[in-house]
Amino acid sequence: MNIVIQGLGEMGASLALILNQQPENHVVGVDVIESTRVYALKHHIVSQVSTTLANVAVNADVIILATPVSLIKQAMVELSKMSLKKDVIITDTGSTKSDIMAIANSELRHQIFIGGHAMAGTHQSGIDYANSNLYDGAPYFLTANKLGMNHINRLKTILTPIQAKFKEIDVAAHDNLMAVISDVPHIAAFALMNTAVKQLGPSERFGNYVAGGFKDTTRIAASDPKLWADILLSNKDSVVANNQALITELQAFNTTLLENDLTNLIALIQSAQISRQNLLSEEHND
Repeated sequence: MNIVIQGLGEMGASLALILNQQPENHVVGVDVIESTRVYALKHHIVSQVSTTLANVAVNADVIILATPVSLIKQAMVELSKMSLKKDVIITDTGSTKSDIMAIANSELRHQIFIGGHAMAGTHQSGIDYANSNLYDGAPYFLTANKLGMNHINRLKTILTPIQAKFKEIDVAAHDNLMAVISDVPHIAAFALMNTAVKQLGPSERFGNYVAGGFKDTTRIAASDPKLWADILLSNKDSVVANNQALITELQAFNTTLLENDLTNLIALIQSAQISRQNLLSEEHND
């Protein structure tokens, strides 16, 4: 099977690494960075490389778009103008789906498109972080256009080696979920880190004094700025709405503090404590 993967960052390269290990697959990596292409071939992450999608898409059985969302959308429009195999599956790894599925239902309405998003990866980026275990047990959301609906099981079979947990989901539900559990937490980490620097000065001045709470809460503030700007803008309506919900919660804490309201302050903290404990319980039950 000829599998083309555009974008050999952590997510795309990890997919390539796993799928290229299967004897029935021939994985072609597409990336604009020469050093990435050289690394991919040298470490057998892919069997072939290309600088452009146009050079290799025509012969693909599966095309996986693993770039930032803005570039995924551009590639989808490009693919809509190519003469591809009739049964080729086009999929992606974008973390938001509304804009992507809008194109899938318009420009790519005559192609099989199945949007994909795995809850995997780290705050690291680049092919150096390719990991054959990255997707093990990770939830992997799928949402398809009309033609793609009948081919979801085929894609699941192709991606079986990554050992993810596939789940079909509605586009709006997916993007709202991502805003709450991924996008807003990143903004909170960015904001807390920026606040600390504004209040205390450069981080190297107070780094020796921070404990686990600050380190844990701001870990994802080390994420790639361009990637996350792209993600947040692609899901801005859900992000802004849920940002406001977080602001409302912060204001509730301020109110209890200003009013010396011990009872309600404990209630706010206890509610979060119980929910967090239940969250961990669900992780162990899955």
